Amino acid sequence: MAMNLIPADPRTKAVVHYVISHTDPDKLGATKLNKVLWRADVEHYRRFGHTITGQMTYVRMPQGPVPNFVEEVLSELKAEKLIVERDGKAFDYARREFVWLDKARPTNFTAEQVEIILEAISTICKKTANAASDETHDALWGEIPNGQQMPVRAASVRPSQLNPSDIEWALANG
Repeated sequence: MAMNLIPADPRTKAVVHYVISHTDPDKLGATKLNKVLWRADVEHYRRFGHTITGQMTYVRMPQGPVPNFVEEVLSELKAEKLIVERDGKAFDYARREFVWLDKARPTNFTAEQVEIILEAISTICKKTANAASDETHDALWGEIPNGQQMPVRAASVRPSQLNPSDIEWALANG
């Protein structure tokens, strides 16, 4: 399914800057940055019906969902001297780390958005990049080929067990 992409929403840049400026650079490489953004957007969509970044889809990649235009956003933040990128190492892997030069302020975010972003940072940054990636390898990720768009709304569905009363209601009202 081909989707027409528009350039990154300015909210994406604001969220990326906020995440970088509220995370220890030793705990946040490029992979984890992508996972924080995905987790925050999916959770915000579950609760409020829209994403924090303004992105309704992410690109399906081998390590999990990646925000559209994230490289362009990172380049803009570097050009504006809001962040710098450095080479880091995690175990035996090279990693791209991001360091803030100017702290992002949450003036463009609601209290709920800040809470969700900080929760995503806390949850993802406790894990290795591989463990964080593995969590995004769900049924949706498994069904979509690399390079294709993954809808956030589809990822926001939480499967649950049907109970007998739900089945009875559906049969009676179907």
